Amino acid sequence: MPKQKTYALGIDLGGTKTLAAVVDVQTGEVLASARKRTRAERGADFVSQRTIELATAAIQSANLDASDNLVAIGVGAAGMIDRQNGVIIDAPNLGVRNMQLGQILQKQFNVPVAVGNDVEVAARGEFLYGSGRGYSNFICVFVGTGIGSGIVQEGHLYTGSTGTAGEIGHMVIQAGGRICGCGARGCLEAYASRTAITRAIMAEIHHGRQSVLASDAQRQLKQGETIIRSGILADAIRQKDELTIEVVEEAANYLGIALGSIMNVYNPESIILGGGVIEAIDLLFDTAEHRARTAALATPARRTPIHKAKLGDFSGVVGAACMGAMAAGIQLDGEAQDNDKQKK
Repeated sequence: MPKQKTYALGIDLGGTKTLAAVVDVQTGEVLASARKRTRAERGADFVSQRTIELATAAIQSANLDASDNLVAIGVGAAGMIDRQNGVIIDAPNLGVRNMQLGQILQKQFNVPVAVGNDVEVAARGEFLYGSGRGYSNFICVFVGTGIGSGIVQEGHLYTGSTGTAGEIGHMVIQAGGRICGCGARGCLEAYASRTAITRAIMAEIHHGRQSVLASDAQRQLKQGETIIRSGILADAIRQKDELTIEVVEEAANYLGIALGSIMNVYNPESIILGGGVIEAIDLLFDTAEHRARTAALATPARRTPIHKAKLGDFSGVVGAACMGAMAAGIQLDGEAQDNDKQKK
């Protein structure tokens, strides 16, 4: 007799886009999804309303039967999170502070809601159903508007004593260097994120460098987008645009140095790289992997595999949905299988 499906809604609330999806949490299958640009510059009220709008659209697209009601909602948001109370404490790339997102969604949809950091929940998705299966200790690094990571330690997400572990984007790689969105100087995020890549390219174009991006990027930014889309960057690289290749390689080298440091300090079983820019641009992934292996000590450099996120764009929503379901008391098949592996 086939096992009854268990559905939860996962929401990936990022600085560039918001993605909502109905997920079968026992298999990781995405039943239906909806996405739009986050438009963080329009303020916290707009962000919360857009989240509700996309959640509603995903649920409606799923066409669930009456017996297949959602068990929970999970949200991964780009920022520091009060997980116990479902509050986004501070999210520079979203432009919000102390947003009671869990309470807002619970009131709207009348189901349990869990809120976590966006890369933390993506790491959960990869652990249960993606490139993290079979590993008990790994780090998942996502490159997008900013850069964040999720740490899986002995099969459990490690969030640290203050709940902020994994903020690799704010690891200082250049003392006194570029100003970061967090207010500090020299953070990895200021050198290797898609925001950093955009700023470097636009600065060079402003100072007279030639690039196939000159018209497309400027038009995109005038339309209200704050960073160049990954697909546009990938197209420029395919056209062998010298400026884009130069900036992306520089960003990848900074990212690789940080990954090499992770190998030395934490010595994980594997590293998983994800996010739209990683998924779209092979040059970024390949260069970062090579630089990581030259930056790390010989043994971890040789023995630490670096994978792309298997779930791609859906890592966050799958992980968020699973987090919500687990918070609601649902035992997941993938969780049980991985826990069994760890006990052997």
